[in-house]
Amino acid sequence: MSKNTPPQSDSNIFCKVSINNDGNWIYGIITYINLDKNIAEVFLPARFFKKHLKEGNKVLVKAINDNNETLFSGSITRKVISIRKQAVTIQLDSIMSFENKRNFERFYVNYPCKIREENSIAYMATLADISFKGGLVYTENLLEEGKNVIVDVYLNPSMTLTFSGKVARKLKDKNRGYCYGIELIKIDEENSILLNEVIECLVSKREQIAYEWKVFKRFKYAIYAISILGIFMTVFSIFITEVL
Repeated sequence: MSKNTPPQSDSNIFCKVSINNDGNWIYGIITYINLDKNIAEVFLPARFFKKHLKEGNKVLVKAINDNNETLFSGSITRKVISIRKQAVTIQLDSIMSFENKRNFERFYVNYPCKIREENSIAYMATLADISFKGGLVYTENLLEEGKNVIVDVYLNPSMTLTFSGKVARKLKDKNRGYCYGIELIKIDEENSILLNEVIECLVSKREQIAYEWKVFKRFKYAIYAISILGIFMTVFSIFITEVL
C-alpha cells in the first residue's frame, strides 16, 4: 500500500461511490477535495438524492486513474441539489492509496452466481466486480487457492454468463464470509460475446454520469448568463429612462 494521496484540487476526478457498504456502487465525479480539511464534494446522479442519500450515511469513494487506486471512507455531512450545485459533501475519515497493477478495468456489480468445482460441488456466491480477466466473489464457503472452478453468473432470470477460472487469491471478510479473486482461464465464444456486452453496458453507465455532469454545467452556466443579461437589461433600462 502506498501512502501517497492525490493533491487537494478543484479539478474533476471520476469515481465510484458505495453507500452504507451495501455492495452497490454509483458512478460519480469528485468536484472538490481538500485533504487539509478532510473534505470532498462528489457530484452524483439526481435520481439517487431523494431515496438513497441521507446526511450521516457512511460512504466509500473509490477514485481510479492509470497508476493509482485511491479509497476514501467517510460520512455525508450535507447534500445539495439545486441550480447551482448537485453534490454531497463528505467528511473523510481515512484515505488509502494503492498502486494499480491491473491490465483491465474492474466494474462493480452485484450479481448472484454459482461456483462449481471439478467434483460437482457447487456454492452460491455474489459477484462483486467483473473485468475481462475475471472477477471478485463473496461466499460463506471455503475454497482452496489455486483451485480450478466454473463460475455461473446470473445476469437476469433468463441469461447466464459462464466461464472457467482459477481461485487466484483469498481474503476473510468479517461481514460477507470469504472474498475470492477468480482469474478467468477459459471462456467459449458465446460467453465471450456476452461478457463483452456486459462490459459495454457497464461502460455506458459510467459515461452517463459524465454526460449528466456536462448537461448540468451547461444548464448552470446558462442560468448565470440569463441572470447577468437580466441585470444588464435592468440597468440599461434605468439608464435610458434617466437620459430621456
